[in-house]
Amino acid sequence: MTAGEAGLERPPRAPAQPLPRAPVPSFEAVIDNSHELLDHGLIGLRQVVLDVAGAGLRAAHPGRAVERLVRYDGRRLHAGGRGFDLAAARSIVVIGAGKASVAIAAALERMLGDAIGQGLIVTRHPSTHKLRRIEVVAADHPIPSTASWEAGRRLAEIAAGLGPGVLMITAFTGGSSALACLPPDGVTFAAKRQLHALLLESGASIAEINTVRKHVSAIKGGRLAALAAGATILNLTVSDVVGDHVDLLCDPVAQDTTTSSGAVAVLKRRGLWSEVPAEVREHLHGGASESPLLSGRDITTAVLLTGEDILPHMALRASALGWRPTLLGSKLEGEAASLGGFFGTLAAESSTRARPFSPGTVLIAASGEAAVNLRHSDGHGHGRGGPNQEMALAFARSAGRVGAAVAGVFLDSDGSDGGSAAAGGCVDSTTARRAADQSLSLDDVIARHDATAALSRLGDLIRTGPTGTNVSDIWVMAIGAADGREGTPG
Repeated sequence: MTAGEAGLERPPRAPAQPLPRAPVPSFEAVIDNSHELLDHGLIGLRQVVLDVAGAGLRAAHPGRAVERLVRYDGRRLHAGGRGFDLAAARSIVVIGAGKASVAIAAALERMLGDAIGQGLIVTRHPSTHKLRRIEVVAADHPIPSTASWEAGRRLAEIAAGLGPGVLMITAFTGGSSALACLPPDGVTFAAKRQLHALLLESGASIAEINTVRKHVSAIKGGRLAALAAGATILNLTVSDVVGDHVDLLCDPVAQDTTTSSGAVAVLKRRGLWSEVPAEVREHLHGGASESPLLSGRDITTAVLLTGEDILPHMALRASALGWRPTLLGSKLEGEAASLGGFFGTLAAESSTRARPFSPGTVLIAASGEAAVNLRHSDGHGHGRGGPNQEMALAFARSAGRVGAAVAGVFLDSDGSDGGSAAAGGCVDSTTARRAADQSLSLDDVIARHDATAALSRLGDLIRTGPTGTNVSDIWVMAIGAADGREGTPG
């Protein structure tokens, strides 16, 4: 029996000395089921990828980003490269929606205290933060509910009641489009919900999805800022999209750069135009669908945290564990199964042939974007899962073909991959064999988009619970030395 067959990887070939162990695993506090993930497979490699991913999650805390980048000296609030005279403000209002919004609001309340006159934040889960000046309400994601409609209505009502002399601080982050959802006149809420569902199943990128949603809304596309006529607006946000474009991050209060014709083009390109409700098509052909111009408005936006920002923290953790970090970047996009398969092949080739990376390397990416097209399931229905879970299984399928010694973590930093209760998957190059031993076909699972059930059965499903942040995806792959069966250099 080889080391790989016994479920134990050989140590990486470089560095030559045994790799140092971290005195305290860094992932146990952020990954709820770490013990389950480490009771099988290539345990040493799994520890490395979980540890490095855990460092990324901790570095992505939006409240700490507020503490670093926003300063209050008792009179002026400094953010986004300018100062705001709070003593001269008639009132200060904090509003927002999204997965990372509560942590931003909590940090603001700690900083400003009773200077905040009122506030409303919409989140997916009941908040553990006990806020005094800012109300926190729960709504639904990724498909909006009546709670989402009510939240959108209340945000619009607050904004419309402001005026000159008011500082409106907003915290709109990823997930806000579903959590606060208000359809425009002439479009029913049922039609708006159907539009969201069709877009999410289409495999469209977040930029394409938001291009459509911004033009079928009463608050997106800068419309909330337009309602707050005369108010000074400070937007604090974190990025969960490739490119960190402001009008994708906090679009209710930022100038839209897309057009209604662009939204129509997305729907036609994705084969959805004939399926969306007639009232949506009619709205998109009317002038009311164009986003308002915000020129002349006093709006400042500060992006507090991006995927690029957490890469160095993960690299430092990998180095502390004795591994060589290689940063793959923060702008990777593609179809989940294809991306996962590519990474699996790349890692396996590196493990068995020391190219293009040598064993002892950890590959790190953050803020990538993987998509799953549920409308094309090769004739199968589709089950439950998310892009990171599907990436993990595709990685395992590719990496398990050549006797390599690699492991990978693929997770959504918000703790909910594809809207599921799981954050992603932790797999290694023995996962495919374990699946076969259980008569589980990874080909069929990926074709059916049923990753959650498969990863749960294999003990490879990552659970973090709500993390309070949202900087898109975190991908970490550790390359160990192969067991020698596939021509490992001597």
